[in-house]
Amino acid sequence: MDELTLLRSTRDDDREPSPEALTAARAALLARVADEVSGTSSARPAEHRRRWLPRLTWVGVGVAATLTGVLVAGNVSLNASTAYASDVLRTAAAETGRYADLVPGSGEYLRSRTHARWQVCSGSEDTAKVVCEPNDQILDVYMPADPTAEWVLYRDWGSMQGVLTGESIETARAADGRFYGPESPWVRVDYADIPTNGAAAYAWIDEQYTGGSASRDEDNFVRIADILRSGLVPAAPRAALLDALSRIPGVTATDDIANLDGVTGVAIGRNEPFRAGERQEIIIDPDTGLVIGERRLAGATIFGWTFGEETELTAVESTIVDTAP
Repeated sequence: MDELTLLRSTRDDDREPSPEALTAARAALLARVADEVSGTSSARPAEHRRRWLPRLTWVGVGVAATLTGVLVAGNVSLNASTAYASDVLRTAAAETGRYADLVPGSGEYLRSRTHARWQVCSGSEDTAKVVCEPNDQILDVYMPADPTAEWVLYRDWGSMQGVLTGESIETARAADGRFYGPESPWVRVDYADIPTNGAAAYAWIDEQYTGGSASRDEDNFVRIADILRSGLVPAAPRAALLDALSRIPGVTATDDIANLDGVTGVAIGRNEPFRAGERQEIIIDPDTGLVIGERRLAGATIFGWTFGEETELTAVESTIVDTAP
């Protein structure tokens, strides 16, 4: 019995273990198998192979018993975390429904400011080595009272060069927020198209899946996060999207997580098994349902990061202002 068969035989198909528990358990199993076969070549006579196969069977039984305990404990933990995330999201959705939208008046703007610490990675095909360094950026988006009028973008690229002028500081103006061209609106969805019922909003997102990302669940999560991160979504569709997040398998919540500016909220996210357990989160204010930041955590020791280390962090703030650059 190979390790994958053994893993499947101890799995409860009704409940998904956490990626951390599955990764650790599989690593333990592979390590034990490696210990047994270490130094054994494929050319070894059949009688030698017969001597260690029964031992491996007993090792497999022992590891399987351990795995079963790990997976059951992981299932219980994941189920509890998922239930808590659902409660947080649906409570936030209800609170959002009572939250007064920030609506700019004549001559005013709804400004969404994103303070981001994103990674800038570079590498060489010759050395196959990738080096990543954090780079802080500021993005201020000014949406006018009439969304079809001219929007303004102020962007500080940090240590990078801008794509519009090649300068690190850029200011752009464009109708409907199409700063980077007619096919690239800042907000890629009409908020009026978003159903205001959570189940319907989830179905609306799921129906748009076209095979992107590492999995359907990751793609659904990312597309909802992309809409919410703008800081411009009105309360009714925002509430529905929060409820929709609670319906994505594997979504869990973590309390008291600080965004890049030190403001704390609840981090809502999921680990993606097909990205070595990488975790992507949005940080919400549970009282308003507003996204106040995003966070990404490494799922493995790679590119100089350690497991669970923050690789990206942002802060998002929405306010009404009467001038734009």
